[in-house]
Amino acid sequence: MEDKPPGSTGETSPEADEELASLLDRAEALSPESADDVAVWHETIDGLRTHPSLLDQVGVAGFRAARLLARSGDPNDLPAVAALAGRANDDGVEGAGPIHAEAVDKLHLFQNRPQPYGTVMVEHQGEIVQPTVDPRTTDEQRLALGLPTLGEMQQRMAEASRRLAVDRAATGALPPGQRFARVWTDPGPADLRARLAAEGASAWADGDVLTFVAESDGPVTVTPVFPIETWSVGDGLQVLQVLVERLDEAIITYTFTPVADPGLGLSARSFRRGSHDGRFRGPSAPEELPSNDPIVGTTFDHAVESPALGLPRTVTVYRPPGHQPGDDVPVVYATDGNMFAPYARRLDAAIEAGICPPVVVVAAHAAPMNPVEGNIRALEYLQGFDDARFVAHQRFFTVELVAWAETELGAATDPAMRGIFGCSDGAGHALTTSLLNPRAYANTFAYSTGMPPDPDVLAALAGEEGWGAGTHPTVHLCAGTLEGGFHQATAAWAGYLHLQGAPHHFTERVAGHDLIQWAEELPRALARAWG
Repeated sequence: MEDKPPGSTGETSPEADEELASLLDRAEALSPESADDVAVWHETIDGLRTHPSLLDQVGVAGFRAARLLARSGDPNDLPAVAALAGRANDDGVEGAGPIHAEAVDKLHLFQNRPQPYGTVMVEHQGEIVQPTVDPRTTDEQRLALGLPTLGEMQQRMAEASRRLAVDRAATGALPPGQRFARVWTDPGPADLRARLAAEGASAWADGDVLTFVAESDGPVTVTPVFPIETWSVGDGLQVLQVLVERLDEAIITYTFTPVADPGLGLSARSFRRGSHDGRFRGPSAPEELPSNDPIVGTTFDHAVESPALGLPRTVTVYRPPGHQPGDDVPVVYATDGNMFAPYARRLDAAIEAGICPPVVVVAAHAAPMNPVEGNIRALEYLQGFDDARFVAHQRFFTVELVAWAETELGAATDPAMRGIFGCSDGAGHALTTSLLNPRAYANTFAYSTGMPPDPDVLAALAGEEGWGAGTHPTVHLCAGTLEGGFHQATAAWAGYLHLQGAPHHFTERVAGHDLIQWAEELPRALARAWG
């Protein structure tokens, strides 16, 4: 802790100290929650924070000033609060240490650094959670400031979350703006084991409450949709209960993923994967499409030479049954070909059943993660992060890949028979690529994009350079209500296209950021596009 706060003059006068003491007395006598006091209170706090003697206060006066400025909630006051309360704690003033610690924690979090002490708790998706804590801070340092140990703080956090979950179960009401949140009915292990046997599955619904049960020696999360830690009920069972809006329409794939002990890595906990992790489908969910395994059509991988990228890029190609080069069938250019197998099984079965027309899919693989450069996939797919990588990938995807497919596969050359497809960051790629090449693809399939329409980009691409009058492709959008910002961004695209009068279709599913919704939606969208 510093001897003097930043900005301290090191000098005081009896007159200045007396004036500041008067401000402290006045502020403490007022209530910012009172309509009669609030204006005067803020005026008094402004006088306090700008007083020339503020940063020279010590002992009880410094503590009083720190407590009042902390109460104001203005982040700009945090440096003064931390320094004044820290010195007051050094002077032995009771209650100053926790104020100092909380101000320091908030400053670190505002700077995107771990909080040293762990005093800051926030509500996230209905849970009380603790932002990252610096493991170098010891419990002895916390105790010296009058704080509980880290374990005690986390126990209080868990108890607060449990109270919220119990109350939510009783009222059946979600927090404002949320589509799901944890609830708790305090189920017992014997009843859960009986229900597991009766259901034959590790997830089931009671009204709008979805219960997951995993056999595990430690907590797990239900990925990919519900990143919430389970609670133990004893007998080796971990449970998550979630109140879900429109649960009867939901399709949720789930896997029980172990929660790592801090510093020990993901595999540190003893964990037995339950035999029933799988899929929940509500009674009013869209009908499940068939899936072929093995497929009737054909798939193969090929490394396409790419001068633009500087090395070959693998693509996965799907061809429908009986396809021959030059056949008049649509071709869809896609990203993330390394994850295309589930799509191929659904698509193959849909073609066989006559649900959608035969199509060829040419799916370029994503660049692997790089330990030095990070997520190259995103840098290649999304405009504005790495111009050189984005431009190189655009050249590969729109020129080199298309030339290879037309030469080697006899893929359709008519833009009316071409589409572009992507999910998540791949959806951002599909929309941007379609914008930059407005006459190249008649149909754009963009599922769960995280990038909302950028008005500046759209304005710059207007007219001949982008989606001008009469050059819009038909845009097929899909997103799940349980995937947060991805749903919001996709819905924003639907709103933009509606205002533009552009042809589009938006399918909203009760699902998370989950491949199942995309794999089931693609054949339906292909049927709309070319059926």
